[in-house]
Amino acid sequence: MVEGSSSYIPGGTYGLCDRCAAKRRLRDLRKEWTGLMVCGSCLDPRPPEMTPPRVKAEGVPLPNARPDNQNADYVEITAEDL
Repeated sequence: MVEGSSSYIPGGTYGLCDRCAAKRRLRDLRKEWTGLMVCGSCLDPRPPEMTPPRVKAEGVPLPNARPDNQNADYVEITAEDL
């Protein structure tokens, strides 16, 4: 290659836009939310209604939590009851 030549660009491989089939540099193609590699003019942003809502935890569970059995009617079951 001749020194000062502007035709060679390192890493400047060409690719095709999956939507319009235009020949673009791979660095100019973007991966869309649909999985397609598209150019900037064909890029379709993801609709907000397709983004799942963020759900936060309601609280931190207590370690070794057990139900309150003090007010429950406790009935002892014996082998004869079975």
